[in-house]
Amino acid sequence: MKKIRVLIVDDEPLAREGVEAMLAIDPEIEIVGLCGDGQTGLEAIRLHQPDLVFLDIQMPRLNGFEVLAALKSGERPVIIFITAFDKYAIKAFECFAFDYLLKPYRDARFYAALARAKSEIGKAKDIDMSDRLEKLLGYVKKLTSEPGVVPTTPPPVSAPNDKLVLKTGSDLNFIKSADIVWIEAQADFVKVHSVGQARLVRETLQSLEERLDPARFVRIHRSSLVNLDYVKKVTPALYGDYTVLLNDGTNLKLSRGNRAKLKQLMGLRVSRE
Repeated sequence: MKKIRVLIVDDEPLAREGVEAMLAIDPEIEIVGLCGDGQTGLEAIRLHQPDLVFLDIQMPRLNGFEVLAALKSGERPVIIFITAFDKYAIKAFECFAFDYLLKPYRDARFYAALARAKSEIGKAKDIDMSDRLEKLLGYVKKLTSEPGVVPTTPPPVSAPNDKLVLKTGSDLNFIKSADIVWIEAQADFVKVHSVGQARLVRETLQSLEERLDPARFVRIHRSSLVNLDYVKKVTPALYGDYTVLLNDGTNLKLSRGNRAKLKQLMGLRVSRE
């Protein structure tokens, strides 16, 4: 089996070592280099031609975006961004369908990003990825050329990932997002209710919400996230609360703070039957 060639570019030694250690347990991975600044990273990408790069953004000499801008489209590998950027940059990564690790990140988040990168490498979507990268770099250039301007949310240029990778024990489970009915928080875990099955995963509800399509999945309560495709009806309950009825018969509480958002996304008129 041909191994996936990986390059790690981060100016923090502990961060590089952490990524290296987590990759070391994967027999499909071959680490071709570790770089501590953007210029060295650029040269290593051209030299080793890796399939995947874990790329820090804030680095000396060249930052991560400058590294990518210096590469021709045919030289660009699949990228997982490593960042401590604010919410606006994170939103850009999501809208342009690039994966990222927000420092500090957990093991489960790391391996989920790695699994998606493997899938993208297997599909060999070079043209699509290059197009997304050009749009991302154009967006970043626009922001940096207008200092003091509060960045707006970039327009999505491709659909979010249609699969969610969940780690249960030592297994990675690939679930179609369209098959997820709802997700509930349970202490340090979440229970993902999909068609015909429920899985208990050591994740947070917020981290899963960030990885799912916001046009389809809506937080209706601090402890529950629902797929709008499975919402059957919203009805008033006692004391001004509302209840969301799902197609499988599940009844969930709709908090007042999220009611308007749910109605707006679905175009619902709340039932008073």
